[in-house]
Amino acid sequence: MVTHRAVSVIVIGVITATVFASGPFVPVDFTTYDSPCDGGALSSEGSATIKPSSVPESATFTRSEFGAEVWKLDVPDATVQATDVQGCVRLTYEISIDTLGLSSLSTATVSTQSSEKVQLSIPKTTLSPDRINEDHYNAEVRLIYHGLENGDTVERPVTSQNITVEVTE
Repeated sequence: MVTHRAVSVIVIGVITATVFASGPFVPVDFTTYDSPCDGGALSSEGSATIKPSSVPESATFTRSEFGAEVWKLDVPDATVQATDVQGCVRLTYEISIDTLGLSSLSTATVSTQSSEKVQLSIPKTTLSPDRINEDHYNAEVRLIYHGLENGDTVERPVTSQNITVEVTE
């Protein structure tokens, strides 16, 4: 009986010590992290040559199906070629529709482990039906590079172009 109780106390003690040692109070990390980029998606401590392969020339607002009464913004993916990659750089793909006060973006991190071809997607964005009252809207699509150039952190457009967002039923 005493042996059983002692084993239980020891097991509980080991579990508690492990939780405290790996918790926020003591800086011991029992997990592995094999990312080449410290900072993950926000990393921009590297350099690369980025060339756009495909950037959309149009997008659409489509009325949602199944009675949801919202408009969905669908923007085709953009593709870039990343060469001469050193460290990690961040790419931002953004669409802005000023007349609606709408901006939607996504971010991708490019590292030495990334493929040369990088595809970026704008997340699905919805608007209430009362906000759409035109047949089309003017928008701007931008690809932005975040990285190092000559030892300085830079944020510069890779490409920026005006597109039309068509409204379809």
